Amino acid sequence: MSKNSEIIEDFKKSLSATIKSIGKKDDIEINFVKENPSIIGNTINLTEPKIENFKNNLEYLRAEADSFALEFRFHSKDIHQNFLNQDELSNEIINVLEQARVEAIGSNEFKGIQKNLENKYIRDLKIGNTKEEKNLLIKAFKNVAFEEIVGVDLGENNSSFKNIVKEKLKKDYSNFFKDLKNCLDDQEKYTSTIVEKLDELGLLNDSVNNTQNDDINQNDEDQDNENNNNNDDDDKKNDQQTESNIEMQTSETAVEQSVSLEENDDMGEESGDTQLDYLPGRKIFESLESYKVYDYNFDEIINAEELCDVKELEKLRRNLDQQVFSFQPLIVKIANRLQRKLLAQQNRHWDFNMEEGFLDTSRLAKIIANPNNKLSYKIEKEIEFKDTIVSLLIDNSGSMRGRPITVAALCSDILAKTLERCLIKCEILGFTTKAWKGGKSREKWIKNGKPSNPGRLNDLRHIIYKSADSPWRRSKKNLGLLLKEGILKENVDGEALSWAYNRLSFRKEKRKILIVISDGAPVDDSTLSVNPGNYLEKNLRDIIGEIEKKDEIELIAIGIGHDVSRYYSKAVTIMDVDQLGEVLLNQLFTTFNLDN
Repeated sequence: MSKNSEIIEDFKKSLSATIKSIGKKDDIEINFVKENPSIIGNTINLTEPKIENFKNNLEYLRAEADSFALEFRFHSKDIHQNFLNQDELSNEIINVLEQARVEAIGSNEFKGIQKNLENKYIRDLKIGNTKEEKNLLIKAFKNVAFEEIVGVDLGENNSSFKNIVKEKLKKDYSNFFKDLKNCLDDQEKYTSTIVEKLDELGLLNDSVNNTQNDDINQNDEDQDNENNNNNDDDDKKNDQQTESNIEMQTSETAVEQSVSLEENDDMGEESGDTQLDYLPGRKIFESLESYKVYDYNFDEIINAEELCDVKELEKLRRNLDQQVFSFQPLIVKIANRLQRKLLAQQNRHWDFNMEEGFLDTSRLAKIIANPNNKLSYKIEKEIEFKDTIVSLLIDNSGSMRGRPITVAALCSDILAKTLERCLIKCEILGFTTKAWKGGKSREKWIKNGKPSNPGRLNDLRHIIYKSADSPWRRSKKNLGLLLKEGILKENVDGEALSWAYNRLSFRKEKRKILIVISDGAPVDDSTLSVNPGNYLEKNLRDIIGEIEKKDEIELIAIGIGHDVSRYYSKAVTIMDVDQLGEVLLNQLFTTFNLDN
């Protein structure tokens, strides 16, 4: 190898190490390409350095690597996707402004990065400008955002771009970038600010807001009317009046925010949910040393859409809707009531029998009878349901096949939509195995001479149907996968519960609720054939015990046809699967302390 080649290789190694260090991800794959540098999944494609102009391009190549590394560290793909729409121009502007955000954060933390990026922008400005109006506007926002948000001067070459942006933003120019600088650490708020401004400027595609509602939405409206007309009890009438007033004030805002997430139905999603932190084999309960796993390498965490193509997924979803058509009205009715109650409590909740506060008009008669009665006031208190996440963990075992899994899918679907409207995060997870009676793990065990006490001896498959940050409309078709032949196999409940708990523990929400839907004890023939008969059951009990002892996450279980209260302290058993929807939603009524 020549000396020049050695220099290039050493530089590549240095760049790779720097990216992994800044990005705080060891599993980043780094390639070098001749053109079109990009990020695809966990792979970064960097520009191939050339020895002939290596010295002149040194800072430029470093800046390119820095920018990509900062994106890995400070950028959430899920949040970003929530704000994209069908309009290419507005999406490109959102993209470049988000790039400015991560580069600004990186520049504040690493002065060397700021210098590299500054030199790169200045060099790009000297190369020349595009004449195409659309690309010109995008480039203008990109350069001006870096200058304004990072706080550097890119020189006279940027003045023409600044004029373009000022012409678009007019008098809001300074305030717009000031608002963005004030929320650099909050990606959701930052992007929301951008979207609002683009909407004001008419740069958002109006067709996005005209997405056709589905049959469930129509049922929602019908059932709302039914609920509003059929309550005779005086207390319920008062509740309805209060809820109705609040809905007039807040439901529109909530639904608008929900819709802004839902509209991205056709957008692809690059999920970061399969990172190392979420692997099923990661031990979150170190005390449970009695449980062993023969080989973690064959386990997988996979997004539902990766298990079949889009057309098949859509067909399965239509199948699901047809199968549960008659079952929808009941669930929708209860879901709507839950929604109204949550929206009502989210905005107005009263403590009664207080010595001061607002006069309680319902006690006027008592006040007239006894003016000295001090307990005639009420105080309004805020209840922050927004800072809550609900995780549904569904048993995807073969015994759930048919009506149970179909109803579970529908209930999860409607629940996710209902909670989203109330600005409560919800994720839907499933657990099964990749094979019957052992997969590659068992094959390896046999090949190695069948050592005794191998522990768990099957390949786990944990499925993400809907991540917490993914909008319901984009994820709804994924639940059709539950009807696909060959998906439902065996169930290792303990590790699945540990995995779901681990996912929730990484969330920032203050209140975390985990609901397990299962039809009985864990079963894996491969594991139980070479271990004690209670091996998986004992692990499940141990995991549940640890979760309930930590008391960080509220754990609720719903058993279908089998009593699960022998495992979970908070559990309910249903014998008829058609009760699942009502029981599931009523559990949430109880959890949120709502009168149902």
